[in-house]
Amino acid sequence: MNSIEYLPWDSAFFGFNVARVVINSEDPDNYRQTLKILNEQHVRLAYILVVPDSNYMNTMVIESGGKLVDKKITFCKTSASHKGFRNDIMEYSGNGEDKELSELALQAGLYSRFRIDGNFRDGEYERLYKKWLENSLNGKVASSVIIARTEERISGLITLGARGNFADIGLLAVDRSYVGMGIGSELVYYADNEAYAKGFSIIKVVTQLDNERACLLYKKCGFSVESLINTYHMWL
Repeated sequence: MNSIEYLPWDSAFFGFNVARVVINSEDPDNYRQTLKILNEQHVRLAYILVVPDSNYMNTMVIESGGKLVDKKITFCKTSASHKGFRNDIMEYSGNGEDKELSELALQAGLYSRFRIDGNFRDGEYERLYKKWLENSLNGKVASSVIIARTEERISGLITLGARGNFADIGLLAVDRSYVGMGIGSELVYYADNEAYAKGFSIIKVVTQLDNERACLLYKKCGFSVESLINTYHMWL
């Protein structure tokens, strides 16, 4: 059977019922029953997750109105300690530079499915990533907010939290003016240091396969691919 999870936070944030569906079966009747349940529960938006090698189910989801908005790739590595930073990397101390941080948070979401999906027309992507930053700063979704400083400006941002027994990178962005200076890799190494110091043996990060720069960065920093899954938005 396919898995259906109703998402209270997303529903409250967007103002309509949202659910996540994980496709576990290639039975077309099972899939049709899943859509029926979603409609009966007045779900407005369903995130439908399908493994890429299931051509049959990917085609079925597309033919029933699903839009492929994200090829979600998860990277992982064994945490480790790093030294010899060339850039000025540090924990954010909360000096009121909210505008710079907000701009970086939005840059972190340029490949986000909430930006790509044209059905979002009321600034949802911007509100979502600003809320993500807010909840990182107040400790709800991150334990560390790490920045890079260049020429007295915040030139990069990375957040680190935890999911169960592994450390988890959330937001990562480097200001466009400072790309190519090694800031991105040093932010990742600093977060890796934090994970290692806190006793996490594994550190993971989720990004988009289409975000080639991010994928290359994580591979350069020693991460390997753990999983890949297609995410569709189904508007009902």
